[in-house]
Amino acid sequence: MFHVDEAHYCRGHSERRYLPAELSINKMWKMYNKQPNLEANLKVKKGLFRKIFNNNYNLGFGSPRTDVCSTCILLLEKIKRESDEAQKQRLMVEHRVHKLKAKAFFNLVREERPNLKTFSLDCEKNLPLPKTPDQITYYSRQLYLYNCTIVEGSSKAPLTTQNVFAYCWTEDQYAKGANAIASIVYHRLMNTNLTDISTIRLIADGCPGQNKNSIMIAMCSKWLSSSAPDHVQRIEIVFPIVGHSFIPPDRVFAHVEKDVRKLECILRPEDYLEIIGTYSTIVRMGSDYEVLNFKSGMSSVIKDVCSWHFQFKHCKRFLIQRSKEIGNIVIQGEVHYTNNLDVLKKITRKNKKTSDLNPEVITQNIVRIKPAKLVDVKKLLTTHFGNEWENEEGFDFYRSILSQTSSLEEEEDASQEVTCELQVEERCL
Repeated sequence: MFHVDEAHYCRGHSERRYLPAELSINKMWKMYNKQPNLEANLKVKKGLFRKIFNNNYNLGFGSPRTDVCSTCILLLEKIKRESDEAQKQRLMVEHRVHKLKAKAFFNLVREERPNLKTFSLDCEKNLPLPKTPDQITYYSRQLYLYNCTIVEGSSKAPLTTQNVFAYCWTEDQYAKGANAIASIVYHRLMNTNLTDISTIRLIADGCPGQNKNSIMIAMCSKWLSSSAPDHVQRIEIVFPIVGHSFIPPDRVFAHVEKDVRKLECILRPEDYLEIIGTYSTIVRMGSDYEVLNFKSGMSSVIKDVCSWHFQFKHCKRFLIQRSKEIGNIVIQGEVHYTNNLDVLKKITRKNKKTSDLNPEVITQNIVRIKPAKLVDVKKLLTTHFGNEWENEEGFDFYRSILSQTSSLEEEEDASQEVTCELQVEERCL
């Protein structure tokens, strides 16, 4: 008997099952014919065995999994090794509850109803610049292109350039932090047709530096109280169970990374954008949208998280709703996906409303890239393209970064000289 599994990542219900990755039709044919009690007249040729396998069974051969839930693995290993029957039953119940929580999350991701609009967002792994086949690339630090993709619609929705939006920027423009992600979601909310929609659902992983933080909640509160259409009454932010976080943007990233692997060398950010643009609408930082400083803007309006009426860390859902007080919101945090046990309360400071939150546009933000990284990038370009790469076309991106960094270093050197002069004068006095 062979053990079969469902697909590790599956968009919907499928009848196809997968055998372990170490098996093959050839191995199974040999195992069949080597059975000790098999009569000679029942042995078959490989061609017949393959034909019956392909035509009569909806089976495939899986690939080794690389991102399985750590909790699931730990519990299953404990169940296998546990000799005490009562303890084994407890572990099995714990694993079952864990799986049911994940199922409840995915039910929210696939839910569709007329008055609901779902957005799922995620950041792709950093795309290196330059991407070259040189051996020293493995040991070199590189520059990165960032891609935060938002998919409009449930997990059942088809992925097209009309409902997939890729917000892209390079490492020298802005850090991949909470302000950048909040500004991306804010732009998407401001530029989406929300006719007849009363509830917005945001699906994102629980990364505290990007999605699960007070800055994201402040942004949603500001939009709901100031910019949202009157018929939009609620925003629901949902985070997955750790280890079970496969959402629609991950399907987009799989297509992009498959195409990226086919290219031996990628030099410019535009080369990545051409691939990403095949599966989504590209939105460029600076030209198509601006980064807003929600972090500094919220400090005088929103209370500190430690003063909120629920424990932020353990929540899997945040429900943000319009308040009876015009220009303000109430919020509740929930640890469950289906039950609402908390109460709606304000999180603003005394005599403040969320509509008072006015984030400033970050007009200039040159990110200081570490000199050691730039040394590696320059060495990588020289190794691959020769010493004259700076004089050739197609390297404007790298020339710009190196020149900006040089000017910053000159300014720092000048400021240090002034400081030294002042210190000398003070000592003389």
